[in-house]
Amino acid sequence: MLSRTMLRNTLLVAKREYLERIRSKVFRITTILVPIGVALIGFLAGVGGKRLDQGVRQLAIVSNQPQLAADVQSTLKESEHPPQSIEVFAPGTTADLNALNEAVEQHRIGGYLILSRQPGQARPQATWVSGSATDFVGRDVMKNAVTDALVREQLTSRGMTDAQIKALMKSVKLDTMQVKNGQAVASNAARSFAGAYVLILVLYGAVLIYGINIARSVVEEKTTRIFEVLLSTASSDSLMVGKLFGVGAVGLTQMAIWTAMALVYAGSSLAAALKGHGLASLGLTRPELVFFPMFFLLGFFFYSAMAAALGSAVSGEQDVQQFIFILAAPLVISVFMMMYVMTNPSSAISVIMSLIPPFTPIVLYMRICAQTPPWWQIALGIALLAASVWVMIWLAARIYRIGVLMYGKRPTLPEMLRWLRYS
Repeated sequence: MLSRTMLRNTLLVAKREYLERIRSKVFRITTILVPIGVALIGFLAGVGGKRLDQGVRQLAIVSNQPQLAADVQSTLKESEHPPQSIEVFAPGTTADLNALNEAVEQHRIGGYLILSRQPGQARPQATWVSGSATDFVGRDVMKNAVTDALVREQLTSRGMTDAQIKALMKSVKLDTMQVKNGQAVASNAARSFAGAYVLILVLYGAVLIYGINIARSVVEEKTTRIFEVLLSTASSDSLMVGKLFGVGAVGLTQMAIWTAMALVYAGSSLAAALKGHGLASLGLTRPELVFFPMFFLLGFFFYSAMAAALGSAVSGEQDVQQFIFILAAPLVISVFMMMYVMTNPSSAISVIMSLIPPFTPIVLYMRICAQTPPWWQIALGIALLAASVWVMIWLAARIYRIGVLMYGKRPTLPEMLRWLRYS
């Protein structure tokens, strides 16, 4: 139990850290710019996704079989996002190919499709020529168009009419639903993934950045000898725990401001105009918002206690840079596994990783966003993480007591282990 004096000193240090950071320009700037940046990224992603869906806008078809070229042209015109113009060269000449190469190079067309089929061959040789080495969209659009044209050709040869073929090959609209509390409810897979994706990245960035700031703050106060003055009025444990509480409160304040901004937008006429209203317009659910501050605090205290211990053990800012990898590695691995965990939330790998404390804040939260795990897994993951936070703070406090007064020498791991026995 904390003594009354230690508790009072801890709260004073936390208040100092909180007020100092909350009044800084960096806090105000990041609080405003981060939501703007997220909105801008979402807008650009939407615009980019829309353009990808539209495919190639101007193209040409070169073929030695006029009927095959006409079938592909018809298929492209009947697609969901038909090109603005399709020029057909059947048969095409060398002069035509040279002119098309020039048109692609000058960006007058997106590319041209070459179809060559010899007598007796069932399938033609197809080549898509464009100005980009990474034109995956154009390649896939042309591949699907040629495949559909060949299917149409076979169906026509078997006596089906054009109307019957169109009805048979018409795309099916697929709605998505999700099972919640034993019932299937409507859901928007793309919007839900986008909302969870943003929350996970914010959680990752907040835990990592605030943890690194703790290490840098400790090093700064250590190199300027401010600690020697502070230690005359408070214990090292009070200073470290107070710093963690103060910075954690800053993070929660920033999260609360962002949440309020998101809720104001969700209830605005702008959200309604964009065919969304309430949390659904953001792709968010109540469990995601409820668990977010919990995993932020647990992850923050786990990594920040480690950062405080590492910061107290080094002598300069340059040394902190070398330790950042130790802090960031589990978080980076967690984010790297995002696609796998979000699409396979109940797999053995996802479950095991979500119960390993360094990965729990991100991976378990990913699973909750994708599909609510069994409650015993959520409770076990949170309990293990909370116990690890307590152990990490206990170990960090003992390293901090001695390391904060060590100057001029970078300690080795055996030395740091001896500090645990000394304290």
